[in-house]
Amino acid sequence: MKVRSILAWAGAAILWLAGTAQAAVITFDDIPNTVNAIQTSVSSTGYDFSGLHFHIIDSVDPRLVRNTSTSYLAAEASGNLGRPVTMTKTGGGTFNLNRVDIAELWLPGDPLNDFFEVLITANQFGGGLFSMAVALDGIRDGTGGVADFQLVNFGGWTNLTDVTFTGRNGAGFFGDYSIDNIEVDAAAVPEPASLTLLAMGSLGLAAIRRRRQ
Repeated sequence: MKVRSILAWAGAAILWLAGTAQAAVITFDDIPNTVNAIQTSVSSTGYDFSGLHFHIIDSVDPRLVRNTSTSYLAAEASGNLGRPVTMTKTGGGTFNLNRVDIAELWLPGDPLNDFFEVLITANQFGGGLFSMAVALDGIRDGTGGVADFQLVNFGGWTNLTDVTFTGRNGAGFFGDYSIDNIEVDAAAVPEPASLTLLAMGSLGLAAIRRRRQ
């Protein structure tokens, strides 16, 4: 293979690597144990979650849904306490939303049970808006063997500045819900050495184009 062909392949590879995204799955397992305490702001896996009243469920409670991971975020409507929870990238920046696991909070027959659907909205950098209403499936058995969380996939939810989760009950008011395993992609930030390689690759490609012309 000729030197200029090698340079072309190397330059293209460097450009591709510099622009690739970094995938992450937010499980809330990296948050120090809260014993299910009330939260208004937490950070997990490089993302911030804020609201007026929610919980990081990390201690076993037979009334609560469980998942394969250790912890999950739950918002409740009891006493009109629950409010939307908004997710942003720590330090700012945009991200893509790929998938999330969603479930009810309480078991059937529990007096605090109040659920119907979860409304997911997202603002896109530049002014776009996404919205999806997810009906909760009612499948839950707490600490039993049934998978309480249902998987929700997103297509084209890219370049987002924030995502908000809002539970709604059958009357249209706030309802309970739980979220976990949020898969996102964030644009990679090249390190100084990578930036140098990127510049070299760009110059190499430019030189090859000039020679061909």
